[in-house]
Amino acid sequence: MTEVRHDRPTWAGRVARHKIAELYKKDAAGIRDEELIDEVGIGLLVRIEHIFRAKDANSGLASCPLCRSEIPHDFDPAFLLRCDSCNWELAWAEYQKSFRGKHLIAAGMTAFLKEYVEKYRVARSPQDKMILIDTLIHRYHWELEGGLTGPGARDLIGGKPSEIIDFLNHLSYGTRSNPEILLTRQEWLDKVRASREKAASEVMERERKATEKRQKAAEKKRRNILKKKARQAGLGDPKNAGEIHDVT
Repeated sequence: MTEVRHDRPTWAGRVARHKIAELYKKDAAGIRDEELIDEVGIGLLVRIEHIFRAKDANSGLASCPLCRSEIPHDFDPAFLLRCDSCNWELAWAEYQKSFRGKHLIAAGMTAFLKEYVEKYRVARSPQDKMILIDTLIHRYHWELEGGLTGPGARDLIGGKPSEIIDFLNHLSYGTRSNPEILLTRQEWLDKVRASREKAASEVMERERKATEKRQKAAEKKRRNILKKKARQAGLGDPKNAGEIHDVT
């Protein structure tokens, strides 16, 4: 009898930042390194494939890590995912742990990821591939909805999410950079500014609401004190206590 396998899925990591940096340095110098472009471009393709696989699993359709057969599940942690073809099985809880914290959900990026996959697979020239890479890593989560909640590259490029914007801001550009890439850079800077303004506005609004809440609480406390003093002084209807300014 064939032994049952319990392999946990493995997931493609994010593309190394130093490769992205090198790619832009060469592009700024007018060098189209086809090998490096494909290394980065295909690395992004594989990463996206795994993002979609993790998203499907998190939506109720996991896949066998050996043959990629789809396995429906009901989200019960104890649910046993099983592939009869490979004699493989694993509890959903263990499967889910394998991709947790690996930036594989990429909410708000689906349309951009699909566009990249479709276009990169048929792209032929190094210039076209470079433009596709550049366009993808400068997208924002929920950009199509105007959300601009965070750079999509945090799910595609290695490093802490807080470092990604600074990294992208300091990529190399030059007079020999592709004009489309220079245009994307300006669009990126505009998005960064808009995102930061939006975040600052949200912080101010939260502070305004917090201040308003504290003021209402203080006013309520003041009125309660006046009502209590009015009752103690025997001044009649406590509903009118709010009009009392000084009770001795």
